[in-house]
Amino acid sequence: ARDSGQVQECTIFRACLRQTARMFGTLAAAVIALGGVLVTEAAVPTHVLFFLIDDLGYADVGYHGNPVGSKVFTPTIDALSADGVRLESYYVNFLCSPTRTSLMSGRYAYSMGMNAEVIVDGENSCMPGSVSTIADRLSAAGWDTSAYGKWDMGMTTWGCTPTCRGFGHFFGFYNAFNDYFTHHVGVGLDLRNDTMPVWNLNGTYFTEAVTADVINWLEHKVPDATKGTFTYLAHESNHAPLEVPEYYIDGECANAIPLSRPSRRIVCGMMRAVDSSLANVTAAYRRLGVWSNTIVIMSTDNGGNTDTGGSNFPLRGNKATSWEGGVRGVGWVGGGFAATQRSVVSKAMIHVSDWYPTIVHGIAGLEVGIPADGTLPLDGVDAWPSITSTAPSTRTQMLLQLNPSAVSGELPQAAIRVGKYKLIVGKPAVFGAGSKLYSGDHCSSRDDHVSPTTFPYQITNTTSPAFCCNGWVPPPETGQLPVPPPDVSCSGDPCYFPNTSYTNGGFFLYDIDADPTEKLDLAAAQPDTVQLLMAALQVYVNKSIPQDHPSKDANSTPAMHGGVWTPWVGDPDPTHCAPVPIPPVPPPKPCGGDGSIGESENLQIFGDGTCRTTGWCSGPNYGGLPRAVEALIDGTVVATALANGPRKIAGLHGFDVTFKCGALASGDHKVTVACKCADPSLPPQPIDHQGVKGPTCTHGPPAHAVPCPSSLQLPMWHIQP
Repeated sequence: ARDSGQVQECTIFRACLRQTARMFGTLAAAVIALGGVLVTEAAVPTHVLFFLIDDLGYADVGYHGNPVGSKVFTPTIDALSADGVRLESYYVNFLCSPTRTSLMSGRYAYSMGMNAEVIVDGENSCMPGSVSTIADRLSAAGWDTSAYGKWDMGMTTWGCTPTCRGFGHFFGFYNAFNDYFTHHVGVGLDLRNDTMPVWNLNGTYFTEAVTADVINWLEHKVPDATKGTFTYLAHESNHAPLEVPEYYIDGECANAIPLSRPSRRIVCGMMRAVDSSLANVTAAYRRLGVWSNTIVIMSTDNGGNTDTGGSNFPLRGNKATSWEGGVRGVGWVGGGFAATQRSVVSKAMIHVSDWYPTIVHGIAGLEVGIPADGTLPLDGVDAWPSITSTAPSTRTQMLLQLNPSAVSGELPQAAIRVGKYKLIVGKPAVFGAGSKLYSGDHCSSRDDHVSPTTFPYQITNTTSPAFCCNGWVPPPETGQLPVPPPDVSCSGDPCYFPNTSYTNGGFFLYDIDADPTEKLDLAAAQPDTVQLLMAALQVYVNKSIPQDHPSKDANSTPAMHGGVWTPWVGDPDPTHCAPVPIPPVPPPKPCGGDGSIGESENLQIFGDGTCRTTGWCSGPNYGGLPRAVEALIDGTVVATALANGPRKIAGLHGFDVTFKCGALASGDHKVTVACKCADPSLPPQPIDHQGVKGPTCTHGPPAHAVPCPSSLQLPMWHIQP
């Protein structure tokens, strides 16, 4: 490799080829003959466009939706994806903020404490400042970087915002959603050009405004051929409020979707606007003569929301669920870059956290250390070899959801995929907080939910879309009713199924390769497989990372900041990038005596003189370390175990203890289980789909226990003579 006339020795051959390609600025393959062997390496693309669509459902793009009756039109998306690599085993988180923070950092949202919920206006939460972003790494290497649209990764201090997280330019808003025309969230403006509020675009459709700014930026930056460009375009569409100029609905959408389905008509128009945006931006790359040096990556942030007209059919569930309809992402890689495969449908397992190492290392050729920035290790893996060739994915499992702490009063949730299997633990959906609409206990052809604002149609209760977050919802334009879960007895419209595993929590196992629509639950038939996936999940649970979701800070209100949503903590000068606030470390969860439930589900007595008791050690505070437990009969320790298994209302602190009881005299005996904090280095115990299956009982105190005991008084049990 030659640099300023000097010859350097490359110790790593692949790095040498990447460096050579960058220095000569060509997309032609670098061809080097070594010892008579011809070796080729594709050059690194100079321009990267990451195109993110909010709440994009599986059937909200033409190439997925048309075969199942969807009438949404996306010709640009369909053409570019058909010419590139469609990613059909690609996963994201089931909500906006967790996916975006994972994408930018290369970490699971759980590992950063960002998996609790969506960051909405005024909440004191943002992506930790200790982790680098894709833009941090690229800009440090001389790339020009820009971000557009919806940020939704926090705005407590200026250090949380895009221009302090590696992006040289930003045009968009900080919150989770915005009015598409007024650019207000409630009473406050939320639209920025870099760090300055933008007041003069009232009435301009947001999708069109960000597209124009992208093109303007490209025209100023791309001619500098010595630098790469990274453009992160995160559209607000299809997130509520449902708003779009009527000219995007006229013609195809109006002709294909009846007026009785107004939400779907608007979504169709919003997708036409987004598709037009992609067409105009990619045309700019072509016009600037760099299309052959451009790679386009498209992704959703979570599944579509059927509650606002989206469709994930034939996948099960929707946004905010762990079903495939909530976490299977629409994604593809394309563009003019010659090294990517052409017209390929890839089943390589890819997670949204993989984009960090894929872009930083695989595309830009920069080294990604583990950990990359001296703090948290990366969870993502470089997927570039699987995208550019037939090389198999190096990923064999991925964490899809984990929140041991309850969210808004909901039960703990978890989901993981290992190989072809996927396990969901707890409640599959987080829709909640007490209303029938969001409880996940029903399916309805009309959910009686009206979006806060809609344009150009008014949506009423009678024209609202279908809702069935634990079942299947066909595209609204088909006129088909939603399909409830197959294992519930349900009739009528709406049909309710309360007090089931969907509302109380359970275990759900699917072979995704054979059953991508999740119709056959294998949990009862394959307990060993459930054990295997639970052991993989327990590795993350044992890290005990709090997933806090703070309430809104009254000091954030726009009334205190000139009518604008703005960072409200720390140095007010945006150029100083006030540090990201470090949330207080919560005190350790007590082992018990903490409102502990203190119930045993049962005491079983077997003919061989063995007894078994199951129950739980925790109460309202579900988080914290696993518990070590002592089973006592009449005050005498008879067995020990580890309480680390899922229970319906106790997080991952259920116990299942077996002990000898054949020598007990007839009469009444008190069974007590004492819970103690357990050493986090303890290995996970084997678990079956009913709960914990503890080790064979032993006498004496539990190993690794540390002081902080409490006892749960179980009911009196009567031993028959």
